[in-house]
Amino acid sequence: MRRAASSIAVTTGLTIVLAIAPAISRGADDSAGPVQATIQKESVTEEAALLIAQIALKAAKDKGSQVAVVVVDQAGIPLVVLRTDRSAEHSVGAATDKAWTAVNYKHSTREVFEKVKEGKGDDSQLIHTPRSLFLFGGVPLKDGDEVVGGVGVSGFPSGLDDDATARQSAQAFEAMLKK
Repeated sequence: MRRAASSIAVTTGLTIVLAIAPAISRGADDSAGPVQATIQKESVTEEAALLIAQIALKAAKDKGSQVAVVVVDQAGIPLVVLRTDRSAEHSVGAATDKAWTAVNYKHSTREVFEKVKEGKGDDSQLIHTPRSLFLFGGVPLKDGDEVVGGVGVSGFPSGLDDDATARQSAQAFEAMLKK
């Protein structure tokens, strides 16, 4: 009986909190009108993500390199992970984090790295942000000014090649948008 009464009290308390929370967040005056409950977000499709990753993987194979390519959606969640047969496991993780970083900072990892190196303001603190990886090879995918995804490439002997291949893939995405 004691457990049932406790459960009822918790449920009742939760119901009261849920009922008054919207009023608290809007303030006592409800004259502001209805609250928008959803937003629209654009994201790269899985079909486009696969094509982007295939373009990057082909570029790596043509250069004889073993890489991983990851394409993420607008939230930084992987849609496609491709790798050459002999790419290292750490390349998959690095490509994922590069793509995530590009989406969340809305700039290429190369651009953000340059900003961090300048050390102006508190940009030097960015290196302490979990998951952020400021190695070359992460590029946002944009539809106009809106970031709709990201591509990360890792495994070339040089980060410059990672970056060039990711940029090439992002340009292919831009071309898809024009069709």
